[in-house]
Amino acid sequence: MSAAVVATVMALTGCSGTPSPAGDPDPGHRRLDAIHPVLSAVPPGAHVTLKQSVAPQWDSCDGITSAYGWDPATVDVDFSGGGTAPQVVAHVQTALRGLGWTFDQGSIAQGSWAWHMKLADGGQASAQLIGGPGVEPPGWSLQATAPPASHPSTGC
Repeated sequence: MSAAVVATVMALTGCSGTPSPAGDPDPGHRRLDAIHPVLSAVPPGAHVTLKQSVAPQWDSCDGITSAYGWDPATVDVDFSGGGTAPQVVAHVQTALRGLGWTFDQGSIAQGSWAWHMKLADGGQASAQLIGGPGVEPPGWSLQATAPPASHPSTGC
């Protein structure tokens, strides 16, 4: 067979080098549902510029076949305002603690704070708040992720 025929057969049969999705990254959407409440941790009076929930996607960020897998379930909220930096951090910290998150570390000087939460199925989700004084453009970004239940992407 010629190389052109082989390439055509591979393309038509789905053998293009991209592996097919494997496993269920979020059975019953429980992982995305577990981190979704983080979107409610925005301080009162803040102006939300982005709010999204993203289910795991089959991906390889470096394009290498062996690195394909599921991205984490992710929620993001970007906002501005909501008080001074210490007020915003205190509000988010209190809100996340009420949602079952444990504070790991943070610093106004570095503009980054981190939390984790044990998931019902044994996995561990993480959350991060970035922003504060000196950030351009001024504002805050709060993101939470939950790793896929199976076949995580690798290589990035």
